[in-house]
Amino acid sequence: MDLLDLLFLVLIIVHLVVSPYTKVEESFNLHAIHDLLMRGRDLQAYDHFEFPGVVPRTFIGALAVALLTKPFQVLAPLPSKFALQYICRGILGVINWASIVYLRRAVSKVFGKSTALWFALLQYTQFHITYYASRTLPNMFAFPLTMLATSFYICGKPARTITVLAFTTIVFRAELLILTATIGASSLLRRQLSLSSTIFAGSVGGILGIVASGLVDSYFWDFPLVPEFYGLYFNAIKGQSANWGTEPWNTYFSLHLPKILLNPVTIPLIFVSAFADLRRVAILLAPYAAFVGIYSLHPHKEWRFIVYVVPVFVLTAAIGATWISNRMRKEVIFLAATIALVASVAGTLMISAGMLAVSSTNYPGGHAVVALHERLDELAVAKAAMGDVLGNVTVHFDVPTCMSGATLFTFARDDVVYDRTENSEELKSMAGEIDVLVTFEKGPANVFGREHEWVEIGSVKGLGGLVPPWRQYGPRFWETAGWWNNIVHLEQRVFIFANRGL
Repeated sequence: MDLLDLLFLVLIIVHLVVSPYTKVEESFNLHAIHDLLMRGRDLQAYDHFEFPGVVPRTFIGALAVALLTKPFQVLAPLPSKFALQYICRGILGVINWASIVYLRRAVSKVFGKSTALWFALLQYTQFHITYYASRTLPNMFAFPLTMLATSFYICGKPARTITVLAFTTIVFRAELLILTATIGASSLLRRQLSLSSTIFAGSVGGILGIVASGLVDSYFWDFPLVPEFYGLYFNAIKGQSANWGTEPWNTYFSLHLPKILLNPVTIPLIFVSAFADLRRVAILLAPYAAFVGIYSLHPHKEWRFIVYVVPVFVLTAAIGATWISNRMRKEVIFLAATIALVASVAGTLMISAGMLAVSSTNYPGGHAVVALHERLDELAVAKAAMGDVLGNVTVHFDVPTCMSGATLFTFARDDVVYDRTENSEELKSMAGEIDVLVTFEKGPANVFGREHEWVEIGSVKGLGGLVPPWRQYGPRFWETAGWWNNIVHLEQRVFIFANRGL
């Protein structure tokens, strides 16, 4: 570990602090951590029984992070329950950071210190892995184990690679079965493993995964279950994931990989590395590229489903960067190319900073909870001035608000009853019980059918999209006041309505 590794950790923490809220894809693991910390053995009070989601998910990752978070909850005085969301996300970020640092150490051992340096420069300045390292997506719980497996793979330990990947497939992400198969096939073709050794390694990891997930998740879900088996059946065999959208077969290669890699020189450097050492690069990259290719046959695509291959593509690019920089003293063209590479790293870091600033505006539900608490404090002060007491308040959050940052950790006040009822008919019958409504709807009538009893007491805006500045202002857009707010188009709004009788 060196200064670059420490700076990478700082970047992960900065991304967490600047953008502390979460989206719906992260909610299962985040709420599982919350319940493990706050509700302990009272399983019937756990959130997943009321909001189970489309498919069951494993508790193993949440349990590990909760165990590491518990000492902070017990021993340290925290300003609020929301501080625990920072801590548990920070712990996951540290785990993912350590896995990439471990991979970099393997890179240094196998490919040399120069390649490890370029790997760090190209990887650490990217946006997606840095931003999502602390996010409780199922993929980011699988990520550190895939980095461990990749470290084993590049160090020439395919049996360990297959065992770790098989375990990760069963417990966290079923799509990793494809990567397990492509690495197994590569090891067989290169005669690193026999067929029996490959099957044995996969069986060990698979059996360990079945035992671990079966025991832990059957306990928390209250019936015999290995969640990823159900997820595989629901998404792949029944094809239900297509309900969330489909994309052309080439989307991973044409859109998602270039987007995640971010630095525009990364893909050209991969071709340079192939020119420099085709055999070594092919052995390294082939099973990971094959994973992306085979997984491209699945119609529903998201960048996070292939995030595990990104460091390997970056490593391949680092080999090309090393080949160029090692020749910069011999010819001017290599010196110029090296300078361009350094400039691209600095430029990518700046772009990543801009992406962080934009992304932090995309959680209006989380910001709405903060605004709500501020309004309640103001209302309590106003009532106290009139000799009255505010008392307990019941607040309803609609589904989009909960999907965009309002989590159980943000529901931190003892004097507030936080309601998340989703059934529309049940909500209408509850209209008289709700004191405050936090909603994406422009009026309570759309929720309760009763408009006249409510008054708007606040609202927050969220990211609606980006507007290229030259479309509005021309080449001198930077001289226009407020140009940032017009580039980052904040059109999502969460409204806060209070019952007039409050």
